[in-house]
Amino acid sequence: MLKVKRVQRILSIAFLSGLSACSSLPTSGPSFSKVTEVNDNEQLPQVNVVALDNNTVQTLYRQQESQLFSGFSSMSGRVGYAGVANIGDVLEISIWEAPPAVLFGGTFSSEGQGSGHLTQLPAQTVNAKGTISIPFIGNISVKGKTPEEIQFQIVSSLKRKANQPQAMVRIVNNNSSDVTVIRQGNTVRMPLTPAGEKVLDAISAVGGSPADIQDITVQLTRGPQVKTLAFETLIADPSQNISLRSGDVVSLLNTPYSFTGLGAVGTNQQMRFSTKGITLAEAIGKMGGLLDNRSDPRGVFIFRHIPFGQLDYEQQQLWESRGYGAGIDVPTVYQVNLLDPKSMFLLQRFPIQDKDIVYVSNAPLAEFQKFIRMIFSITSPVTSSVNSVNNL
Repeated sequence: MLKVKRVQRILSIAFLSGLSACSSLPTSGPSFSKVTEVNDNEQLPQVNVVALDNNTVQTLYRQQESQLFSGFSSMSGRVGYAGVANIGDVLEISIWEAPPAVLFGGTFSSEGQGSGHLTQLPAQTVNAKGTISIPFIGNISVKGKTPEEIQFQIVSSLKRKANQPQAMVRIVNNNSSDVTVIRQGNTVRMPLTPAGEKVLDAISAVGGSPADIQDITVQLTRGPQVKTLAFETLIADPSQNISLRSGDVVSLLNTPYSFTGLGAVGTNQQMRFSTKGITLAEAIGKMGGLLDNRSDPRGVFIFRHIPFGQLDYEQQQLWESRGYGAGIDVPTVYQVNLLDPKSMFLLQRFPIQDKDIVYVSNAPLAEFQKFIRMIFSITSPVTSSVNSVNNL
């Protein structure tokens, strides 16, 4: 009996001493309360903690949809190729005269019959004023005119000087309607034609994708607007293969996407995903799901840095008061409670971004179980004695 009381006293002392050391128990990361109360510690930088709801998820989902090429404003940038001459274009001009041709020179056959004479003018580049120079005519304005309109203008000016003049005008280099296509190790300037080249035509012109299609994003810059789209989405959705406009810049970016899974999940590691994107539900699935005996379903967190410019006006005012501004990323933590059945719909809409950290905190009970296992591992010889006493 004395041995039993001694064992109980030892257990009580161990239990009380263990309680004081609970905060030092090994764990896979911060608990639910530690994450949600991160702003209470004045020694740490402020963190934007956002509880996921339908409005927040829909806003993030619409931001992702705004990157579609089909959303480019019809008024932005220059117009597509219209088949007219513009500043920087190179024109090829040919002029015919009926016999006897005297203005540009003449030719006669052996029978004395004259034949039409062709004069090929040197290539003409449209200058900054939008004009070119034609012999016996002088400078003429060609900016914004089609080859047919320029031909008519030349013939009209030569009618009283040449014998039945005819003209042929061709745009041999439409520098004003080029599209720049950039790929790692290769860059081309692709001229636009009346055929109406599209984004995939530009990618073909530069030699296609240099890497795995799942790692490639296509960036289209048009005036002040820049949009980035997964190559897979561009191929799968014909509405995103939009017609190009003069001055567009098409870039192929080899940027493999990944997120890191941590905490009470099946796999703690960095995981790659397609540039097409995945949802939080798919990310949890890739991590092997939540561990039933360890995870706190209330404590599913997504850690992310958000550019200051992507915040709404009220949020920008708030974070400006904390020393943030343009060019600085705001540390943000999104939190979702899986005990709420409605959260399952949020998981299917919340988009995971490149370099996100998805963390699942340990449940309080799991921490307590760690403590119990630690206590009984320390007192295992004593408990064996207790069992021996009880068996007497």
